[in-house]
Amino acid sequence: MMTDKEEMQQGWPMLVVAFLLIFFAFGVPTYSLPWMYGPAMAEFGWSNAEVNLLSTAKFLVGAAAALGMGIMVDKIGGKTAVLIGALSGGLALLLFLFATTLPVYYLAGGILGLSASSIVAAMKVVISRLFTINQGLAIGIVLTATSTGGIVMPLIWQPLLETMNWRSIAALMSLGTFLIATPLWLVFMSRTGNLQTTVNAGKIVEKGDTGLWKHFREISQDKGFWLIAVGIFVVSAVDQAMMQNYVNFLSADKGIIMRDIKWAGSFLAVMGVVAKVGSGWIYDRFSIPGIRFFYFLLAVSVFLALPVAGMFTLFLFISVRGIAHGGLIVDAPILTKHYLGSKNLGMTIGVMSVCINLGYAAGPPLLGMFVDRNGDFTVGLIVYACAALVGTLLLMPIKPRYWIPPAERKKQEDATTAGMRPATAQ
Repeated sequence: MMTDKEEMQQGWPMLVVAFLLIFFAFGVPTYSLPWMYGPAMAEFGWSNAEVNLLSTAKFLVGAAAALGMGIMVDKIGGKTAVLIGALSGGLALLLFLFATTLPVYYLAGGILGLSASSIVAAMKVVISRLFTINQGLAIGIVLTATSTGGIVMPLIWQPLLETMNWRSIAALMSLGTFLIATPLWLVFMSRTGNLQTTVNAGKIVEKGDTGLWKHFREISQDKGFWLIAVGIFVVSAVDQAMMQNYVNFLSADKGIIMRDIKWAGSFLAVMGVVAKVGSGWIYDRFSIPGIRFFYFLLAVSVFLALPVAGMFTLFLFISVRGIAHGGLIVDAPILTKHYLGSKNLGMTIGVMSVCINLGYAAGPPLLGMFVDRNGDFTVGLIVYACAALVGTLLLMPIKPRYWIPPAERKKQEDATTAGMRPATAQ
């Protein structure tokens, strides 16, 4: 039985490559979008709901892509899925240069969804295969790439917006994909070894394995599957609505200047980096109860947005918001593997990724509609905080079924070690 240290030592090169790919394919675009909305509204007169529909286009396509790419990884491995994601991400960012109408604007968002879901879904499956003892920690480390995008993008966008058009800045961001992410993946996959073999492998075949459709019918008959799916959808809607609208909320409702929002946004992402690693560590040790804690923290973070009135309340809100956000993106692979097991893992993670992306698609424009109708964010924030509490309650009946607590794992390791010792001479 491999120890946790041996598992991390064997898999660290994949963690580095996955981090860089997710940074350019998911982190850069996701944390660029909030900085596009205000300039797009100013340039073309689009409404708050209309600009937020960019994220809807992104995540609706992402929902379909997540399931498709999860199944593709099960069928033919992750090499092609990741390459598709990397190239389409660069194309989407470049397309914003021509986004002078809403259809082109939404098309670019849709292609971004294909890119992000292709890479993230593939990496979640591959990392979940490579890591068992440290699954949560490994996924948390890789997904800190998204929050790293949140640290870097405000520092880039705010000064560039003073001298450049927002569409030109978005196109400039495509260079990272074309010059770094895609060549890196091709070089990494040109080598041979256990890591490359795992990436290229199809699904893990288990005793009594079934086809994908039959497997889905089996898990869909489980009430817990639907509680997880709905819970993930709800909290994803709340989380992404806050992520996409925090810049407009702080500037329009709270009167905070863009320079302060820039630093607040970067601090939010720093907290997200810490929380992704920390939540992964917590999930490895407490499994689903740890996830419920972060769902509850999401509700608290939304409520804390309401009294923001100065720097102290701003950074209190940002701190809790960043920690809650960091814990959420790590949750789906843990819920999937700990409750449903590793059989057809690509498809089951793909299904949960569909729920995540549908939540991401629904959350921002609905919050934008609340703002357009009521004139500010207050009512929408109260509704969304209550929705996060509902998501927490939905996970209350869910208990891990394919997870060994650390204390029990230690007993098994000790028993294995004792069994391997030579008998004492008589």
